[in-house]
Amino acid sequence: MIEKDTIRCESVFNEDRTHRYLWKRVWNKEKPLAAVVMLNPCQADNIITDTTTSLVVNNIARLEEYGGVEVVNLYSRLTSKLNFRWNSDEELNTPENDHYIQKAADECAVVILAWGKGATTNKRIAARAAQVAEMLGEQQEKLRQISDGIRTGLHPLTPSLRSQWLLEPFQPPTDGKEETTTEQQETAQQETKEDSEEATDTREKETSQEETSAPTDEKT
Repeated sequence: MIEKDTIRCESVFNEDRTHRYLWKRVWNKEKPLAAVVMLNPCQADNIITDTTTSLVVNNIARLEEYGGVEVVNLYSRLTSKLNFRWNSDEELNTPENDHYIQKAADECAVVILAWGKGATTNKRIAARAAQVAEMLGEQQEKLRQISDGIRTGLHPLTPSLRSQWLLEPFQPPTDGKEETTTEQQETAQQETKEDSEEATDTREKETSQEETSAPTDEKT
């Protein structure tokens, strides 16, 4: 038996391809789309997929409710690792990015906030995440976060999420002043460290493989 499918691909970059605003895949036009808001884009385009985008597509497809996905990010800068020490928010993001985040939220049936635990340990990520969550406030009934059945607010690269996502309603912080115990802070920091190391290791391997396999005259 031969099965054939067509997947429609779309990506939106700035002119010099240093920022990516949208990464989209549609495999079933009869079903609604899901939006996934992550931290920042790495290297995926219409042809190339990285580990993160592959996991997103696989797990959205496994949910069987959606026929495609629109991936947007808190920060639009294409990089394997955000550098908050040396880069300002203006260098990591552009005003156009918010337009595409809002557009994806308007077009999709569900909006999955999947930027991970960095928003609990990094003040700049936390501020940006709060800004985007507030911007999407009118879409509150659509907002979801990823859970592995134990933890919530996870990033797709989290090892326990590789083969299954559980979606739970997103609960925004209560004016950013919710009380957190020392144990909860330590747990969040450890989870962030483990997930960050996993993500960094994965992305470094992808970059190394890409550099090794790419011809020297890849682009002219």
